[in-house]
Amino acid sequence: MALSVEYLYQFSLKLIRKNQSGGVSGTEFGYHWNDAQATYQDDLLGRFQARNNGKTGANTGLLENETILTKLSVFTTPTNLDIVAGVADKPSDFIYRVALRINGVDCLKINHNQIANVNASVIDTPSVTDNKFYFVEYEDYYYFLPTSLPTVAITTAQLDYIKTPPNIVWGFTYDAQNRQVYNPGTSIQPLWDNNSCREITKRMLTNLGVSFKDKDFENFGKSVQITGE
Repeated sequence: MALSVEYLYQFSLKLIRKNQSGGVSGTEFGYHWNDAQATYQDDLLGRFQARNNGKTGANTGLLENETILTKLSVFTTPTNLDIVAGVADKPSDFIYRVALRINGVDCLKINHNQIANVNASVIDTPSVTDNKFYFVEYEDYYYFLPTSLPTVAITTAQLDYIKTPPNIVWGFTYDAQNRQVYNPGTSIQPLWDNNSCREITKRMLTNLGVSFKDKDFENFGKSVQITGE
C-alpha cells in the first residue's frame, strides 16, 4: 500500500497527541513534511559539508550506491535543453545533473579556468564534426564548447537530471460542522517509496520534538487495516 498524505498525517497526529505535544493542522503538517523531505533528498544526494555541519544521513553520496539511485529514480527525468549562442538554461526544478549529452555523445565537464586551454588544444579541440563537446556549469545554465553551437543539425542538449520533489498537500473540504475533512482530489501525494516516506516522517517528528518507537509505524498500519480508518 502506497502511503498517502492522509495516512502520514493521521499517523503524525496520533503520535503528537500521544506525546501531549498539542496539535498540528494539515497545512502545518505539509510545511514540516516538505522541509524534512528536502533535507532527506539532500542527504541522499550527498552534502558538500561534513557531518558536523548538520548532516543527519549516511556519508554516502549520489552515484555511490544503487539503493540511492533507486530511491531517487522517481525524480530522475530526461529533457532537451535549447542551446542559444553556446548557452542552455537549466530546468526550473533542477537539483542535480546525472548526464549531459549532445548529438548522443557525452559532454565532458571542465572547470572555468580550463576554457582557454581547451579552446587552444591541438588534440582535444571542441568540434561538432568530431563530436567533441565540453561544458562549464553555472548556477542556472550551462556554457558549451564549441561556442559555434547550435548548427543546423545540433540545436539541443540532452540532460538527465534529478528534480525537486513536489511539495505534498493535505487537501480538505469542510463538513456540516465547519471542520476540515480530507479531500484526496485536492491533495498532492508523496512520490517517495514507503520506506523513505517513513524516514521523512520520522525526521519531521524529531524536528517537532515528538518521540516515537520503531514499532509505531507498524502498529499504526495494523490498526488502520483493522478499523479501515
